[in-house]
Amino acid sequence: MDTTSTSTSTSTSTSSTSTSPGHSGDLDEGAAPSHAVIRRSEMIGATLNVGGQPIDLSEYATTGIVGVGVGPRGCGKTNVGQLIGEQLADQGWQTILFDPENEQEQMYGEAVSGPEELRHLLMARSRKIVVVRAANAAEFVPYGRVVLEVSDLIRKPLFVVIDEGQLFSATRKRSENIGEAADIINEFVGRGRKRALDLYVTALRFTGSVHRLIFANKNLTFIGCQEDAAAWSTLAPQFKSSGIDFSDLSALAPGEFFCISRRGIDKVKTPMAEALRRVAPAAKAVKRALPATFSQWDRAMRGIPTERLQGLTDPVMTLLGKVAGLSQQQMLAGQAALQDELEAR
Repeated sequence: MDTTSTSTSTSTSTSSTSTSPGHSGDLDEGAAPSHAVIRRSEMIGATLNVGGQPIDLSEYATTGIVGVGVGPRGCGKTNVGQLIGEQLADQGWQTILFDPENEQEQMYGEAVSGPEELRHLLMARSRKIVVVRAANAAEFVPYGRVVLEVSDLIRKPLFVVIDEGQLFSATRKRSENIGEAADIINEFVGRGRKRALDLYVTALRFTGSVHRLIFANKNLTFIGCQEDAAAWSTLAPQFKSSGIDFSDLSALAPGEFFCISRRGIDKVKTPMAEALRRVAPAAKAVKRALPATFSQWDRAMRGIPTERLQGLTDPVMTLLGKVAGLSQQQMLAGQAALQDELEAR
């Protein structure tokens, strides 16, 4: 189960837990004023449907959502953010989509013209889903400042989706714009629960892509297909005692994820976001046809004549593996299964 150190965070003073008009956070009844727990009332009764059992957001009432989607391009990370953003927007949140690829406007309407228009829309809450075009950290910064300022003023539920997080954050603090952009995103993470600000960030890799504070505080994680076996060493702790290994991750199809939430680990196939469905009709997912594990290779080789198996020399196997795009793990499993099958015959 993915847990964070923020799950029992408490306020440090009476003033830090006081609510301004419209604040979505309530204080636990009967708690001492100096140690009152922030509990966001909009989370009670709210749910997310991401392809498995519905996620009860009351479990996030004291922490807020810090979501992360990890995987290579094309695995469906962005769709997860859109899907959650649409569902939260229908339950009282206002969703902000930071769009570095100019993909969101055709689905959710024209992007804001500048920081002032974003400020107006957030203060008025007149649009359920707002698109912000930001191709790099320099363009992100002024919009990020507005989100922080408005969330601090009104404290009504916001859901921020930052696609291609590595463009706006960094593993280490850097100078110039990416340093400030990373600081703003870290503020979203660190103080979002008090501002009713929830977050979802996509990243290509589990390490070396975005600031470690994001991963340290995540409490809703979507891990998509992994083709690089070297990545397993950093991912393995997420699946401790689950029985899930690298072969399970490498076999995931586009749109399939291991979802780590408060309740544990689920394998989910995320439905397509409604706006995406309108512009890109869902196609049938293509399952990987090539074996990924020793047992799958073993079954596949049983029906192949011995003469053909003997022709699969190491150079031939290497060439076929490269043509087919097999991972190193798949190659090793296949070679072991081949040797075992030939010995058995």
